[in-house]
Amino acid sequence: MNLIKTWLYNSRSFALPQSIMPSLLAIVLALGVPGFNIWLGLLATLGVCMVHLGGNLLDDYFDYKDELLEYRLGLRQEGEKAFTDKYPYLKDGSTTPRQLAIAIAVFFGIAILAGLIIFILRDFDWTLLILAGIAALLCFFYSAPPFKLGFHGLGELVIGTCFGPLLLCGVYESACGALYTPETGFAWHILALGVAIGLFVTNILYTHSFVERHVDDISHKKTLAVLLKTNTAGLIAYAIFLYMPFVLMVLMAALGYIHWAYCAVLIMLPQACWLMWAMLQFAKGKEVATDKPYWWLGPMDNWDNIAEDNRYYLLRWYTMRNINTGYCLIIIIVKIALLFI
Repeated sequence: MNLIKTWLYNSRSFALPQSIMPSLLAIVLALGVPGFNIWLGLLATLGVCMVHLGGNLLDDYFDYKDELLEYRLGLRQEGEKAFTDKYPYLKDGSTTPRQLAIAIAVFFGIAILAGLIIFILRDFDWTLLILAGIAALLCFFYSAPPFKLGFHGLGELVIGTCFGPLLLCGVYESACGALYTPETGFAWHILALGVAIGLFVTNILYTHSFVERHVDDISHKKTLAVLLKTNTAGLIAYAIFLYMPFVLMVLMAALGYIHWAYCAVLIMLPQACWLMWAMLQFAKGKEVATDKPYWWLGPMDNWDNIAEDNRYYLLRWYTMRNINTGYCLIIIIVKIALLFI
């Protein structure tokens, strides 16, 4: 149990709401659809979580190989803002690179096993295999050579695609096998909601990219924020990722693809507006109070134990994560309520 707890901590399990909530959303959206099987949906959710945790460790592994932490520590010593809470378990010697590689293999192995079970029980559904295969390749080559997509301005979009449309469509197909049927056609509303969630997930990573733009540029990691270069271009991209999911929801309701009640996600707009303001403050070089975050920004895990010089980033990261979680939760509540109307 201690070993499991250790590796859940090392793999940053606090980020799991980023994958759990969209997965649960996909399962709930499949409720009432012929062929629904909650166990296969939950098994797909487990697989998604294993890929998420394994991907986090894989990113640490290749960052360690590239000595990216050393760049950050050097900049911190020069007085620059730089997030340095990176693979501490390797830094303090409590874990070896070989042990890390084994842990990565275990996480991905569980995910592959879950996927194979679903594939067989869904009568060898090739749609599932294609979705899972694309996601696996993108997640692996996010950090791994020769492509290292995260180092060439594609990392944010890759993660958004994997944990947005591919995740939602994949778990929905696992749960009910009805992403496409001859009778109903393609479930476009699932894809659209996947794109909306994907934009939020993109922004979770882009929050890190934007505040670490200077550090990444020096360490030769060409994130999207680095490629956009200016604060103005970076903030415009941030606003698109942050507000477009709300626009998509209203647009889908207006076109009749979903019930108008799903527009309740607009409740999350105050958090989104605060986050946009906080990013503007960062771009201006102004500090935002981090001693006691507003309660309505959502949970800030273990906040009192977070180092003061890392809070500037995590305050914004947690808020973006909470917006994504809240957006999914509201859709889940509305879907369940509509089942009884």
